[in-house]
Amino acid sequence: MSKKAEIMKDEGVKVELKGRKFEAKFDLNALCELQDKFGDLTKAFEGIDMQDLKKIRALLHIALANGENEGITEKEVGALIDLKNIHQIVDALTTAFNNAMPSTDGEGK
Repeated sequence: MSKKAEIMKDEGVKVELKGRKFEAKFDLNALCELQDKFGDLTKAFEGIDMQDLKKIRALLHIALANGENEGITEKEVGALIDLKNIHQIVDALTTAFNNAMPSTDGEGK
């Protein structure tokens, strides 16, 4: 049994793109997709600060393709991204990824 602090937090981040509201979330399925696509979780986020556009689109697709958006395609996600909102998206992806990671504060929060 895992310690309380090792439990995934599984919290998403609300983001509005082109007038549509989404939740960017890295649940266990999304984290598995990141590993499949990028090799490991660290590599998945390398370069997003330098606006690696293909990686940002892929990460956003994985983060959004859950729940009611499960069938959304990477091309559809790409149509939601422009150079005006890309910083908002990078921030949302980073926060959503950090929210998915286990807490180290001993409280499991």
